[in-house]
Amino acid sequence: MPRVEDRAFLTGAGRFTADLSLPGQAHAAVVRSPHAHAVLGGIDPGGALALPGVLAVYTAADLRAAGVRALPTGAHEPLPAGEVLRPIVDAPQYPLAEGRVRFAGEAVAFVVAETEAAAVEAAELVAVDYDPLPALGTAEDALAADAAAIWDEAPDNRSVVWAAGDAAATEAAFAAAHRIVAQDIAFARSTAAFMEPRGALADYTDGRFTFYAGCQSGHVLRAIIADCLGIDRADLRVIVPDTGGGFGARNLVYPEFVAALFAARALGRPVRWIAGRSEAFLTDTQSRSQNLHARMALDADGRIAAIDVKADWWHGAYWVNRAPHIIVTWMAPMICGPYRIPVHRFEIGGVFTNTAPIAAYRGIARAEATLVLERLIDRAARETGIDRVELRRRNLIPLADMPWESPAGARYQRNDFFGSLDAGLAAIDWDGFAARRAASAARGLRRGRAVTTYIENAGGALVEYADLRVEAEGPGVGSEDGRVRALVGSQDCGMGHATVFGQILAGLLGVAPDRIVVEDGDTDRIPQGGGSHGSRTMRIGGGAVHNGALSLIEAGRPLAADLLEAAAADIGFDAGAYRVRGTDRAVSLFAVAAEADRRGAPLRIEERFEVPGMSYPSGCHLCEVEVDPETGRVRIDRYVVVSDPGRVINPLLAAGQLHGGIAMGVGHALTENTVYEAGTGQLLSGSFMDFCLPRADDMPPVDTVFNPVEGDDNPLGVKGIGEGPTTASPPTAINAVLDALAEDGVTTLDMPLTPHAVWRALEGART
Repeated sequence: MPRVEDRAFLTGAGRFTADLSLPGQAHAAVVRSPHAHAVLGGIDPGGALALPGVLAVYTAADLRAAGVRALPTGAHEPLPAGEVLRPIVDAPQYPLAEGRVRFAGEAVAFVVAETEAAAVEAAELVAVDYDPLPALGTAEDALAADAAAIWDEAPDNRSVVWAAGDAAATEAAFAAAHRIVAQDIAFARSTAAFMEPRGALADYTDGRFTFYAGCQSGHVLRAIIADCLGIDRADLRVIVPDTGGGFGARNLVYPEFVAALFAARALGRPVRWIAGRSEAFLTDTQSRSQNLHARMALDADGRIAAIDVKADWWHGAYWVNRAPHIIVTWMAPMICGPYRIPVHRFEIGGVFTNTAPIAAYRGIARAEATLVLERLIDRAARETGIDRVELRRRNLIPLADMPWESPAGARYQRNDFFGSLDAGLAAIDWDGFAARRAASAARGLRRGRAVTTYIENAGGALVEYADLRVEAEGPGVGSEDGRVRALVGSQDCGMGHATVFGQILAGLLGVAPDRIVVEDGDTDRIPQGGGSHGSRTMRIGGGAVHNGALSLIEAGRPLAADLLEAAAADIGFDAGAYRVRGTDRAVSLFAVAAEADRRGAPLRIEERFEVPGMSYPSGCHLCEVEVDPETGRVRIDRYVVVSDPGRVINPLLAAGQLHGGIAMGVGHALTENTVYEAGTGQLLSGSFMDFCLPRADDMPPVDTVFNPVEGDDNPLGVKGIGEGPTTASPPTAINAVLDALAEDGVTTLDMPLTPHAVWRALEGART
C-alpha cells in the first residue's frame, strides 16, 4: 500500500507550524547570549521599546513574577538499578536565563512586535550587561584540574556517575584472558537538523491556552508546559500540525514554547515565533557526545570473556527531558549486544560543558553501545587473525537459546542473528570481494568492507490509546458513504502513520482505504497518548488500533443481529459486512453504524493497549567503501541492511525507515560534527557550510532484506524499526574505512571520517 500522505506534501498543501496564523497575531524574536558562560547583569529594553511596532520585551523577572517555573529535569527521580557513584547534580534551565548564561545562544529576553522584522530588529537593540566567565567548550576543558565550575554544586563539573555489572568478576575475566583488546573511541556530537526548524504559535482566549507546534507528542508538551505555567492541563490545548522531522529532539519542551504562551497571556493576543536556521544550530538539543574507553577480554578460541566500558558523556550545560535516566535506560542493557558475554562492567560519567544540552536522538545510547562492541570485535579480529565473520559466529547467541537473559539486564525475544548474518553476506556477495578490491586497486583506490551484527531495545512509553468511530454519513440505512475515523495517541512526524494505521483498519474491517481517516495531534480531541519515540508506534499504537478494530466489530454484532433478525451467535463478519452464517443475508458495517446513530449510541470504541516492557529488534548491516588515498574521500559503493523488526506491516514504509536511518548514521560517521571551540565555548559548526549533512550522492542504493521473527507481546508481532538503522550504520561505515586503510597502517579513526581526517591519517601513517 503506497503512502497516502504524500500528495499534500508534494503539492505544497502541507500545514506546518510556519504556515499557521491567527487573527491579530504578534511576532516574537529572542535575545540570545553571545557568551558561552557569563554572569548576567542588567537588561535594558529601552532601545527596543522605542522602536515603532514593538509591544513588549520580557525577561526572567517577568516570568518569575507570574509564577512560571523552570523546565523539569527529572533529576530527582531514581536512576535504574545499578550503582550511583555520584548522585545527579540538578541543572534546571529556566525559559529565560537568570543570574548566569551557560551556553552561547541561551535565551535572555523575549521580544514581541507587530511584525517579525520589527521583532528581530528590536532584539538587537536590547542592551544586556554580561560579565564573562571562563567557558568550557569540550569535555577536556571541563575536566581540567583548574576548570571553573559551571554549577557551584558540581565543582569538578561531574554531573553524575552511574555503573552496572559485576566489577570483581569482570576484573577476574581480564586477569585470566588469553588476549585483551582496548580502544578509546570518540562518538562525535551531532544535531538533528530538522527539515522544518522549530516554531510555535500561542494563543490565550477566555482563560484558556491553545498552543500549536511541531512535536512528537502533544500530550507530553501539554503536561510539561502546564507544569511550567502552573496551570491545569485542562486549561491548555495542544494542536500539532504537520511536522518536518522529530528524531527524539522534538520530544521535549523548549524554552521559547513557554515564553510564547506567557507573552500571549500577557498581551492578550496570539504570539508567533519561528526559529531561524542559525538559532536551530545554537539551541536545538544535540546528541551523542561521548568519549568511550573500552576493552574486551577473549579466550584462546576467540570467545568473548568480558567487556569493560567507561564513558565520559559531555552533555551540555543543563539537564533536559530526563536525559540521565534516558541514557542509562537505553545504553546499559545493550552493552553486551547480540553476543554471549558472560560478565561486564559499564560506567558512565556525565560532564557539564558550556554547550547546548544533549537529549534523545534517533538510536540514543544503542548507537553508542553498538559502536563500542563492533569496533572492539573488528580490532580483535585483526589482532588475533580470526576472520571477522567467524569471530562473530563464535560469539553470537543462537536462536535456539532464545529468550536470552543478558547479564546487562535485557531479556531478548526470539532473534535470528545467524540467519540475518547469512542473508547479509549473500546479499552483498561477501565472497566476491577480492575481485572488487583488485578492481579498485587498479584505479588507485583502497577498498574495504565491514559487517555489523546488532540488537537494540525499543519501546518508550508502554501504553497507547486509540478512539475508533464508524461514521454513517449517508442519507439512509445501508449507505456506503460512511467513514471509519481513528483518533490515535501515536503521533506522526513524517513516518506515514495514516497509511499504516489505515492499512491495518482496512484489512480488519474490510473497508476501502480511502474511507479511513486517521487523526492525531490534538489534546482536546484525543485525551491521551504516548506520541512517537523509541520505535514504539506500530508495536504499541498499532496494537491499540488492531485490538480496537476487533472490539469495534464485536460492538456492532448485536445491532447487526437485530437488523438481520438472527441470533448474535449466528452473525459472522467478513469483507466489511455482518452476515448470517450459511446464508446470503448481510448488512454492511456502515448500515449498522447508521442504526447505532438512530439509537443514540454511535458505534465507537476507545481502546488502550499496553506492553510489559522493551522489545528487541535486530539485524545485520554490511557495506563496502572505496577510499581515494590522494584526497581522503570516502565513497560508499554498496550497502546491505538485513532487518528483523518483527512482522513487516508495510514493506515500503519499513524500507523508507531503514534507508533514512542509514543515511543519518552514515552522515554521523562520515560528515557531521557539531564542534565547539575549546576555551570559548563558541559553536564553530553553526550553518550547513560547516555542519555537513549527507547528500543524495553520498549514499548508494541500499539493498534491503527482511528476516522477520515475530514479536510475542502484541497482536501484530511487531518489534520496531525506526532506530535500528541509525544504531548500526556508524560502526559499519567506520569499520569499512578502517579495513580499506589497514594495509596503509591506519588502525583507528574517530568520527567524522571526513576527507581531511582520512588524508591526515594516511599522511601520518606514511611518515
